Amino acid sequence: MEKKNEKKEVDLFLFDLDGTLSDSKKDLVTAINQTLVSFGFPELPEDDIVTLIGKGVSKLLSNFTGDGSAKFETFRVYLEHLDKHLLDTTKPFPGVVETLSSITKKKAIVTNKLKSMAERVVIGLGIADKIDLIVGADTAKSMKPNPEPIIFALDRFGVDPSRTVMVGDTTDDIMAAKAAGVIACGVTYGFGTRQDLVDAGAEIIIENIADLPAYFQ
Repeated sequence: MEKKNEKKEVDLFLFDLDGTLSDSKKDLVTAINQTLVSFGFPELPEDDIVTLIGKGVSKLLSNFTGDGSAKFETFRVYLEHLDKHLLDTTKPFPGVVETLSSITKKKAIVTNKLKSMAERVVIGLGIADKIDLIVGADTAKSMKPNPEPIIFALDRFGVDPSRTVMVGDTTDDIMAAKAAGVIACGVTYGFGTRQDLVDAGAEIIIENIADLPAYFQ
């Protein structure tokens, strides 16, 4: 794992959104529980949902509905509920605004949220002027952990993978980064655990987004 005194030169910073830049836990929990109730399932405790979100919302819902056609209907209803609660309590994590402001290189968001929703969240967080590109779930052909969203961003900016870092809180972020050949940086304050990030192959792990400039220049 890299040390702070071994700064890497990069030209592009890629950020996950939920659990990395935006503290959206309560709004996601609300939308998921409303979806479960809509389909006759009991609500889950917040801590249980937070643990499961790290593996992906669609995977969480498929635990109840299975992987058939019901899975797609459940996810559609989830998106409807999320749309209504997108910014009820969601806010930037401490240090996010300041850190993004301090980074002079290109910055993009690569998220499994629909692009239209991600754009609203970015505006709500007050960081729209600090982001050069948003790659959403419906931007590339596949979502993380597939590397295609990251490759889309690399192509858009014409940046080499070795000079790019992906910052995220879950194994999907790290796996996508590794598959795309970019530097994988995990954050421990989101939906994934430190061990998840280590097991996925994160090269750098930070506990606060404000620590990011200590590793990159």
